Amino acid sequence: MKQPLKRRAIKATLAAGALAAGGRSFAQAAEKELVVYASIPAEIVDLVAKQFGDKFGVKVSSVKAGTGDLLNRLRAERNRPICDVMWAGFAGGGKSAPDLFDQYRSKELANLYPEMVDPAGFNTPYGATSMVIMYNTKLLTRDQAPKTWADLARPEWKGKIVHADPAKSSAAYTALTIWLQLYGRNDVGWKLVEDMTRNMNIVLRSSLVFQQVGQGEYPLGVTYEEGAFKYVLAGSAGIIYPADGTIVHPEGMFMVKGARNPVNARRFADYLLSREVQVQLTERFPGRRPTVKGITTHPALLPQDKFKVIPYDEEWSSANYKAVLDRMQQILVKLQR
Repeated sequence: MKQPLKRRAIKATLAAGALAAGGRSFAQAAEKELVVYASIPAEIVDLVAKQFGDKFGVKVSSVKAGTGDLLNRLRAERNRPICDVMWAGFAGGGKSAPDLFDQYRSKELANLYPEMVDPAGFNTPYGATSMVIMYNTKLLTRDQAPKTWADLARPEWKGKIVHADPAKSSAAYTALTIWLQLYGRNDVGWKLVEDMTRNMNIVLRSSLVFQQVGQGEYPLGVTYEEGAFKYVLAGSAGIIYPADGTIVHPEGMFMVKGARNPVNARRFADYLLSREVQVQLTERFPGRRPTVKGITTHPALLPQDKFKVIPYDEEWSSANYKAVLDRMQQILVKLQR
């Protein structure tokens, strides 16, 4: 039997009020899953995903691949998204595709270093890192290792450097744009990039770089600081912060547009930025630089005021993502002939 119109209207009003007061309480009750696409180290993804799932009663699934591959996958799925969160390396990878993501400004941003906060509101900056030159200490001494990015173009390093494909790795793309910003976003800068690339073995994943240098397969690699640091602590590698300058830049996590579990996605972002998680990540993965103020890094990690940090033109880097990768691809094809 149908309810009287007045009673149905009252129930509808109460339900709407409860939803407003609860701030998506109904949606939270319905969301039991979270799907994460991640290009950061698997051990970090697995640790945080399990703890988040246990804490909030959420089933967390993850797909691990390079940033470039994940962006391509998101584009292919954009009409029916499978992923809720893209957890990438450097922030520029996600910022190169704002059409794929929604803005989210976590309440936890108030506790971060201001320079780490994305003014456009897309990125959840869960950590910061730097691009460095890594060397194997059994194959090279610190004095023998290159001192600048430009040194990587010297002929004696031919075949002795490993680097990831910028189309696959946000870290490798960031390194490429650092070189162009330092030496010219023109033919002069690109000539140096070509000379450097001529000396390099290009691999498909960032993790292969620090693994292969750490294990002595190559004397040199271009990689991100955290990946190299574990081998520094193990005694098999050293880090060169190039004298011509590098960056200390936020890493990226982005809310996928049209996600099936948007409430859990935002909850996951808040969780990543919480002091509890930031302290744990810094302690368990000692090469990390936290974005939350007041957290101490590993004593062997060089303070950023002890090496040359340059400003990074992320707006240019993101806006020219496709053009830069297209030109880099031309160089790789040319050098393979």
